[in-house]
Amino acid sequence: MGRQSSRGAALVIVLFIVALAAILAVEMSANLMVQVQKSTNLQGHQQAKWYAYGAEELAIKGLIQSKKDDPDKTTLDQVWATQGNAAYPVDNGTLSGSITDLQSCLNLNAIAIEPDTNSADKSNPAHKALFALLENIEDLPADESEEAMADSVFDWLDENSITYRSGAEEGEYLSRKFPYMTANSLFASPSELRLVKGFNPLVMEKVLPYVCVIPGSTQLLININTIAPEQALLLSALMDNLSLSAAEAVIAARPQTGFDSLEEFFEQVQQQGGTNTESVKDLFSIKSEYFKLQTQANFVDLRFSMTTLLHAKDGEVTILARKFGGVQ
Repeated sequence: MGRQSSRGAALVIVLFIVALAAILAVEMSANLMVQVQKSTNLQGHQQAKWYAYGAEELAIKGLIQSKKDDPDKTTLDQVWATQGNAAYPVDNGTLSGSITDLQSCLNLNAIAIEPDTNSADKSNPAHKALFALLENIEDLPADESEEAMADSVFDWLDENSITYRSGAEEGEYLSRKFPYMTANSLFASPSELRLVKGFNPLVMEKVLPYVCVIPGSTQLLININTIAPEQALLLSALMDNLSLSAAEAVIAARPQTGFDSLEEFFEQVQQQGGTNTESVKDLFSIKSEYFKLQTQANFVDLRFSMTTLLHAKDGEVTILARKFGGVQ
């Protein structure tokens, strides 16, 4: 009986060891599969990323070529503007991208320029344009007045903590449920506008088609050859006595190859009722230097998005910033 009992105990121990080994084997197998999948995903992500970098290089070459072909102006019929949006096949995926002109929209950083105390409204041109935009965007779902919102953007950008007119400074933001401080510096992305008083998500949706950010630059220089018909409200906001319909007519009268001079553009503006054009002459150009590239690379089942800000000048293109994922 003692011998049989010992054999039974030994059998139980053996079965326990076998079960434990089986459990360990299953666990190791599962971990190995996870590691293999992680490695595959990482390789796929890297491949999609390099595809996006390839699109970036192609865009840079397109901008350089466009500048060589026509160094005197930037238009929507040039290579950089006509070769986008199409999906190009690559090994195990597709690659697409589009370039937009950052000088066909209102550079929010230009609002940081100190107001002109000699002007009647005591504001700079960019601040005045933002106020006019907010005032004229149809059905703007704002909780604040248009003037307060424009002033709050200036307060967000300026270097001091003194509230400008009806704007908002640190006291406003520090008193919120989740407090934060004003940046007191330039925007790096238009998405930062969401932090400014009055710019709720619904307002942002209405405003974003007209505004942009040029990192580190307070320049406001609108290219009359690349501003789109759907951005006519911006042109109206920058000009005295130029209605939305008149601004649309000016853009519609633009030749396919763009205006050859500012004089040709202002002639059209005056024909449509625009006045005081001499005072805003420095706000317009027929050339651009700043561009935004949005790229999307699809590799197998992975998708990789990248936004690149580019500066094209003197035959060279410099990368100002990159953002991975989402839209900038």
